[in-house]
Amino acid sequence: MMGSSGTESGVRHFLSIGDLPVEEAIELFRWARLFKQARPHLPQGLGYTLAHTTWVLLFSKPSTRTRLSFEIAIRELGGESLFLPFTDLQLARGESMADTARVMGRLAHGAIIRTYAQAEIEEFSRWASIPTVNALSDEEHPCQVLSDIFSFEEKRGSIQGKRVAFLGDGSCNVARSWAIAASRFGFDLIIGSPHCFWFPSPSERVFWTESPWEAAQEADLLYTDVWVSMGKEGEKEAREELLRPYQLRSELVKKAKPDVLVFHCLPAYKGKEITAELFEARAQEILDQAENRLHVQKALLSWLVKKLPSSPGV
Repeated sequence: MMGSSGTESGVRHFLSIGDLPVEEAIELFRWARLFKQARPHLPQGLGYTLAHTTWVLLFSKPSTRTRLSFEIAIRELGGESLFLPFTDLQLARGESMADTARVMGRLAHGAIIRTYAQAEIEEFSRWASIPTVNALSDEEHPCQVLSDIFSFEEKRGSIQGKRVAFLGDGSCNVARSWAIAASRFGFDLIIGSPHCFWFPSPSERVFWTESPWEAAQEADLLYTDVWVSMGKEGEKEAREELLRPYQLRSELVKKAKPDVLVFHCLPAYKGKEITAELFEARAQEILDQAENRLHVQKALLSWLVKKLPSSPGV
């Protein structure tokens, strides 16, 4: 996998949360806060870091928050976006990703890709020679977790040294991105999940338990995600049976720290991975988390084109 420097020409990509050096993440978060503060002052408070550029959103999976937050971010940064479902392209008829990327790289200024295979995003970035963003694959959801860390720090200060508990499908893309982030940002991640969903810990800061109670103990952040990810619909009944004990509910919250935050990356299936009661009680935290995708991705896109503004512009 390529790192943040991307290709030999110096093009930046964001394919994994491991692509962003932590010192640059700190600067990116600072600018995300400034973009958030500036937004009520639009258009005067807008930094046009993507002016005169066109970005393609190449999606093979359905999307609500990812599509909205990226399209609005690009527009508010002065750029244009083209939403391109895989099914509308020659990819659906067998054209290779390499050929698609080589053409798009000559026409567009950046690409945001949401698909099943991580390898497709990596291949596109190799051939297109334009900034490429992983907007979700089966292996990672780096934009989500980057924004989640920002959302935590916005409310509780640095995540370094904190305890994050993920409950549910420990093999999902969000959990995997959290695992990569743990060592880079210096927090402990405890994944409460059935053993069949475990994967090798990428660092000594990632721990596993089959007990949801142990995972929630003294947590600073309780986090859950859907039990049946896109492409796993055929496993729905089996997954729901296995994961039912890991439902995020008020009894588990009581095991965490008194000021624990509750996050869900959405969409939420209330009564399954989280109770409706707890979701509504923590809706403000969860919706703040969803909104922050816009602000963090504005900073991320500006970082990719090496144009973090020199002043907030308000």
